Amino acid sequence: MKIGIFGGAFNPPHLTHINIALTAINQLSLDKLLVVPTGDPPHKSCNVDKFARLKMAQIAFENLSDKAEVFDYEVNKADKSYTVETLGEIKRLYSDAQLYLIIGGDSLKNFGKWYRPNDIAAMCTLVVADRSRKTSVRTLARIERDYNAKTVRLDLPADKISSTEIRLRYQFKKDNLQFVPEAVDRFVLQNKLYCEYSATALKVKEYLTPERYSHTFYVVKRGLELADFNEQDKVFTACILHDVAKYTKQDGYCKYNFVKPDDMPDSVVHAFLGAEVARRDFNVTDTEILDAIKYHATAKPDMNRLEKILYIADKTEETRGFATSYLLKGSLDTKFKKCLKHAYEYCLEMHGDDVYGLSKQAVEYYCPEITKQHKITTDTQNTNGEYMKNESKTVINETVNNICKFLSEKSALNIKIVAIKGMTDIADHFVICSGRSAPQVKAMFDYMEEQMEKLGKVALRKEGMSEGRWIAVDYGDVIVHIFHKDTREIYALDSLWDNGQNVTAYED
Repeated sequence: MKIGIFGGAFNPPHLTHINIALTAINQLSLDKLLVVPTGDPPHKSCNVDKFARLKMAQIAFENLSDKAEVFDYEVNKADKSYTVETLGEIKRLYSDAQLYLIIGGDSLKNFGKWYRPNDIAAMCTLVVADRSRKTSVRTLARIERDYNAKTVRLDLPADKISSTEIRLRYQFKKDNLQFVPEAVDRFVLQNKLYCEYSATALKVKEYLTPERYSHTFYVVKRGLELADFNEQDKVFTACILHDVAKYTKQDGYCKYNFVKPDDMPDSVVHAFLGAEVARRDFNVTDTEILDAIKYHATAKPDMNRLEKILYIADKTEETRGFATSYLLKGSLDTKFKKCLKHAYEYCLEMHGDDVYGLSKQAVEYYCPEITKQHKITTDTQNTNGEYMKNESKTVINETVNNICKFLSEKSALNIKIVAIKGMTDIADHFVICSGRSAPQVKAMFDYMEEQMEKLGKVALRKEGMSEGRWIAVDYGDVIVHIFHKDTREIYALDSLWDNGQNVTAYED
């Protein structure tokens, strides 16, 4: 008799769990699959009662197949549950059975940290359900060698469904029927599971645009992924409130007794003001949470774990328009330093030496080698790093040059660079070009945006993408205008700003 054992918190069970169960039954030709909800796991805690999770597992799996059965041994135990003990109980009940223990790829990598891993390997075949497809042949070979284990890899498609995100979606009142069985969804809603923060989430929604609310959702998700269980309440609160002041207008500062310091850039105000909004409007009194909100945009010397978690989560949430995977490798401190370095270098590139003082202090505290290197680089670039096109007096920085290059690669017409620094505070440069048709204008925009994101440059705002007559893209110090050729003639934007010296024709 072949028996599969599929354990987990199932908090809640979702469609990928269902797929793993069916794949295991079919691929391994199992006679029985025992689904084992954890009771009191030794390595983590669950925020939902174990009997509620047992009920959800029964709803999800017991009508799935006549071979699937929910095994309540761990839920009914009075003390903590260890896999080796559960396997021993199953061996007692099915003495002649071949056991197949289904575990995730990350669990396999940490198998040596399990309680009595050698005994587990002796009792069963390890079946690897690796949804990310990152478990290497080398890892399997190491486990087989070190523990004399037998291993099998389930043939699963890659997917990113996670119980963490599903629980968060319930908190944000998002629909989950594409992720969980309908009966499980109904049980969750009827029993008001995963709703501790729903009132806060709905209130936060009133303060933000839909785009910023979506960003907040993913910041909370990343924060929870970084946090230990005992940190999750504070992390959730700090993450969900971190941007509540993003759209507070200056005439509303007095409501929160906030006075903007003269040297504080606009991009930083929302963080310091946000701490006051959280205190006054959301009744947050925990100084750790308030400080995490206050310093999430700038960082500061000597940050605590909560402050670092929010800083990392804000910089690496998965909808950011640049690659973040390299920032998420290593310990929490390593991740934090990578994010700090990334943000500092981005600020230098966008604003030169005009980096907010507190951010400079943070970099000097955590990454002193970066500031030393930057000083040398800056000294060199002051004499050699700037260059000009067509003998113009308009200095072209790297961001402008890259934008022009990408537009030129898509056959943009009449690319011009307009230096407007000192004339207006909206940007330092305009880049203006034309396309022969609306489809070409859209294609130029799509290509430029894709290439800029590869360089870590994300548009702050963009307008006009649907029509393709005039697309404006704001990169902070550079605003790009991509015109249909007829529309450009009407607005004559490049000549509007021309003072005889500040317009440069780009030549590749």
